[in-house]
Amino acid sequence: MSLSSYKVDTIEKILGVKINKTRIIKIATRVALFLAHCLLPLWPILMGLAFSKYRFILNYRSTLRSLIIYFKALKEGPIEHYLLDVVSVKNAIPANIQGSCIKCGNCCLDKKCIFLEQTSEHEYICGIYSSPLRKFSNCNSFPLNARDIERYSCPSFTVLPSEKTQPILFNQEYKTNWIRTST
Repeated sequence: MSLSSYKVDTIEKILGVKINKTRIIKIATRVALFLAHCLLPLWPILMGLAFSKYRFILNYRSTLRSLIIYFKALKEGPIEHYLLDVVSVKNAIPANIQGSCIKCGNCCLDKKCIFLEQTSEHEYICGIYSSPLRKFSNCNSFPLNARDIERYSCPSFTVLPSEKTQPILFNQEYKTNWIRTST
């Protein structure tokens, strides 16, 4: 039993109510995005200070426009994915992901991430890659499963089948067949 499932079981016993983790995560996602929108005027300043990227402050209006695009991209699922798959580790992680990053920028919200910096015509880097705060992001877990790879059309990572795996239809939303490692 994982630590997160132990906590949920304990809370359920105390409250006497069955907790629907997925529903809670959907609500938490909406609340996080609502708060992010409410704090929109502060984000360029906070980001400039937190990441020592003062261009966010100096280009305030441009940063606000980029943040609006960024928040729209976050509505498409990365926050839910982070809370459901990374934090609560609900879904099994295939052991056989093969490949390495070619810096295409696809996994960075389809090149909509505000921190993404273009270094050449076809190459991008994360502007906050060396920040300790990045370790708490969804980015640090990519690719977690085949759904990640497919969602962003990643050209460099693949999930390889192995002897102890079986294909299952995992997520109706993405209609993705991927491999779950059997135990």
